Amino acid sequence: MLPDAFSIIDSQIKQHENEIIALKTQRNACAPISRLPPELFTRIFEWYKKVAESTEESQLEHHIPLIWIQCSHVCHLWRTIALNSSTLWADLDLKYNYLTWAKEALVRSKMAALKVSIHLNGTHDERSTIQLAKNIMCQGPRLKGLTIGGAFSARSGLEEILRSLPKSTPNLQSLEIAHVQTGIENIYLPSECISEAEKLQHVKITGCGINWVQHISNKSTLTVLKLTDVTSTRDVSMPQFLQCLAGMPSIQILELKNAFPTLVPHHSGAQSQRVPLPKLQELRLSECPADILGFIFKHVSLNAGVFMDIHSQGTDESVFTIFLEEMSSVLSLNQAHLAMHTLKIATAKSRQLSMAGFSHHNPELDRETIGLSRERDISPMFVLKLTIFSASSSPRDALWINACAILPFTWVRTVYWSCLPTISAETINSCFGTLQNLNCMLFRCTYPDFYKMLRATLPSPEGTCPKSVFPELRMITLNDFVLYGEHLSNLIDLLIQRYEGGSEVQRLVLLNCLGVDDEEIDLLREVVVDVFWDGTVRKLDGNQVDMDDYYYYNWFY
Repeated sequence: MLPDAFSIIDSQIKQHENEIIALKTQRNACAPISRLPPELFTRIFEWYKKVAESTEESQLEHHIPLIWIQCSHVCHLWRTIALNSSTLWADLDLKYNYLTWAKEALVRSKMAALKVSIHLNGTHDERSTIQLAKNIMCQGPRLKGLTIGGAFSARSGLEEILRSLPKSTPNLQSLEIAHVQTGIENIYLPSECISEAEKLQHVKITGCGINWVQHISNKSTLTVLKLTDVTSTRDVSMPQFLQCLAGMPSIQILELKNAFPTLVPHHSGAQSQRVPLPKLQELRLSECPADILGFIFKHVSLNAGVFMDIHSQGTDESVFTIFLEEMSSVLSLNQAHLAMHTLKIATAKSRQLSMAGFSHHNPELDRETIGLSRERDISPMFVLKLTIFSASSSPRDALWINACAILPFTWVRTVYWSCLPTISAETINSCFGTLQNLNCMLFRCTYPDFYKMLRATLPSPEGTCPKSVFPELRMITLNDFVLYGEHLSNLIDLLIQRYEGGSEVQRLVLLNCLGVDDEEIDLLREVVVDVFWDGTVRKLDGNQVDMDDYYYYNWFY
């Protein structure tokens, strides 16, 4: 009798539990939130999904695929709505071999547009991943976003997946392909890949071979094109290259890094009109041969306000002339409303130039700010890096002299040396010493020729008093300089000389300088109206290097 009693009681408990669940479900159905239409629930889930996938926690927890679905586990209604919302399941991630989840999500996505992410490591157990990827590729009209990546050892698998991509992908908006190389061999896009992708907006390709004419031409909806370490499967004539650019009137970001085709000269007729890129906002060209760089700038029309990040190499300074003249014309368009006021020098070597131009002017410094403010420092007007990679018969520092003579520095007010210049003081004076608006110089580290540079004078008519270089210089910032003994005397003599020559320095900022104390600051305040010192006291004792060794160390290291 006892077992039967237990069974009866358990049955009654189960019945009551079911009744409680039914009552809770009925109660939940009466809640105001339950009266929302399913479409609104779907939107809420979609927004939660975006937030969950963008958080750092979700990036780390790869062992919990589809982490966002926990928000749908509140009640049966929410779960049902989530299961029936095809767009919630349309993001398929094959990156970490969660094939069971991916297959189930593919079924639940029904006919919704797909965003697919595939990553191969080149291991032997990825056969099922490749097969699933090929099956998904067959649904070309459903593809909206496609990201394919893999290690060098996954080359064959990546090529197999790419071959399965159909010619027609009418709804594809984003395509990213990345092949990590360890040698010179690339994977190659099939000839008809993305040839019929009328809505393609974003293309990012790394470590692949492409055909510029077949893959890049006639992409009128393209807004972002980023190619890195991309080879061209065939030579491209200059008119064909320009035609590819002309076929992208909506392009906003164009980034080419070691991705330039071999341009075959075309002698049937000169290009009479420039290719307009009216919506271009960012132009990044890296590892670009100087001749191609000049060709692009000569035949492409850029609007004012375009950010330019240019890295190039050449045999001598003359190969950059055409490009620099065209770049100068673009920057000059900004002078009316967005003139260049600050120049930051990152590398100053005889055969290497690296600089960035900014529209703001912010010479004021405090303990948290050295040179340019961090927020503005990330938004330059241009970044320029030029390198001469072979020995040339050109005069020393000719690269700098030629570039600075061409670029529009008329309105530059501040020059910030974030590096140790190894170009001569005469070169610096030739490049910047005559600028009529330059009133602030900042040095991030000690410069042995500092005094020689600022003691120089400008050529003047016979019988007139010579003027100092940098005639409008009113503020100097010295960071990590040695101001000890004769070095302090040299600085004071320099300041007095400029005062007597009519080019008085009115503000002197000293940061983290060696050999400075209250006594030295008092001496400086006798010759400079405004001296700012950060209070750092650094003295040399008997165990430290002498001044010549200190300069030697900073010069070479």
